[in-house]
Amino acid sequence: MKIAPKLIAGAALALAMTVPAHADDSQEPSVTVGGGLAVGPLYEGSSHYAAFPSLKLKAVLPTENWGQFTAAFPEGLRWDLPGLAPFGVALLLGYDQGRKERIHTLGGRDDYLKGMGNLDSTALVGAEVYWMLPAGRLFVRGLQAADNRDYGGENLGRTRYLEAGFASAYALSSTLTLDSTLYGTWSNDNDMMARFGVTAQQAARTGFEQYHPGGGMRDVTLKLGLTWQWQPQLALEGGIKTYALVSDARNSPLTGENVGAGAYLNALYRF
Repeated sequence: MKIAPKLIAGAALALAMTVPAHADDSQEPSVTVGGGLAVGPLYEGSSHYAAFPSLKLKAVLPTENWGQFTAAFPEGLRWDLPGLAPFGVALLLGYDQGRKERIHTLGGRDDYLKGMGNLDSTALVGAEVYWMLPAGRLFVRGLQAADNRDYGGENLGRTRYLEAGFASAYALSSTLTLDSTLYGTWSNDNDMMARFGVTAQQAARTGFEQYHPGGGMRDVTLKLGLTWQWQPQLALEGGIKTYALVSDARNSPLTGENVGAGAYLNALYRF
C-alpha cells in the first residue's frame, strides 16, 4: 500500500512528540515492542490535529567496559560512554523524517500544506552531555542533518538544533512510574526555515506569505508520561506533551497555534 509508509512516518512524528529520549537505567539487556494510538498536531505550530498509529521499538544493551548501547524507534541509536559518572556523554544517530505537503493520518489526508512541496528526510548526528542528580538528569544535546537540505527551491544547508533541560523519573508505587521532561529548543536559521519558513516559490504556489525566520529559540516543551507495569513483561504507558512556540516561530504564516499539545497510549511487551 502506498499510504503505509506515510502512516509510519506520521507515527514516528506522533511518538517523537510524546516520548522522552534519554538513557535507560536498566542494568540488564532488554527488548521492548509495543504500539497504540497518538493524537497531536500535524506539525509543530499546526492548528490541525489528527490521530496516528503509535509505534515503539527499543533494545538496550549494557556492557561492562563499553558503556550502554540503545536502539529505538523513532529516536535512533545512542551510545552512552562509560566511566564518567555522575556525568555522562552519549553519541547520537537519529533520523528526521522531513515533512510531506500532503500528510496522511488514520482519518485520511490533510492538504493544508499543499503547494509547499516535500522536505526530504535526513540522518541526524549529534551528542548529549548530562549530569545525573538525585532528583533527575540535567542534559544538553545537539543534532544536525548529515546532508544539506533543499526545500521550496532553496538550499537550506544543514539544519541544526540544540535542546537543554531536565528529565526525571519518579516511582509512584511498585507498579507506577511518572516520567517528566522540561526543555527548551534552539534552532539555527536553516532549521527554522525548514520548519516555519516560506520561500518565494512556496508563496507563489500557496496562500502563505513569504517568510524567512532567523535562528534562535524555537520552543519550550513539557512532556509527562505514566507507565503501569501490569505484569513483569506487560505494561501500559500513556502521556502528554505540551509546547509553546517562541521567537520567530510564533510569527510564521504556517503557525496556526502558538501553544499545542499531543497525547499517546501504548501497550508494551518486554522480552
